[in-house]
Amino acid sequence: MADALATLAFMVKMNKQEDIKPNKMSIYKAPAHCYNIEEEEKDDHPWYHNILRYMKNREYPDQATDNDKRTLRRLANDHILDGEILYKRRNNQVLLRSVDVFEAKKILEEVYEGVCKTHANCFIMDKQIMRF
Repeated sequence: MADALATLAFMVKMNKQEDIKPNKMSIYKAPAHCYNIEEEEKDDHPWYHNILRYMKNREYPDQATDNDKRTLRRLANDHILDGEILYKRRNNQVLLRSVDVFEAKKILEEVYEGVCKTHANCFIMDKQIMRF
């Protein structure tokens, strides 16, 4: 809550002549970022299913246009397949594991609420998520 208020205070610039309107805030049982993650994925496949299928079998999705195929090939260039696990290669050659919606939610809940519960800046949070 303190981070959210500090962020809002930093973002809003007020003139002395203007009236300050109160901000309405809600308290959720789960972290707000978890509501942005869709609970169900389309067709029971992870978001990276098309990239994984292309990397394994060089198959394109049904009804893919030429532009879709070109985009899929470009996306596949940044990924590495190790068995069934798909990794994305960053510019500094660090490999990021691709996770589905349920794993992502589990990781975020652990970082924000679990044993790693912290009040840290985005760089520290980024390192914690990378470690998981």
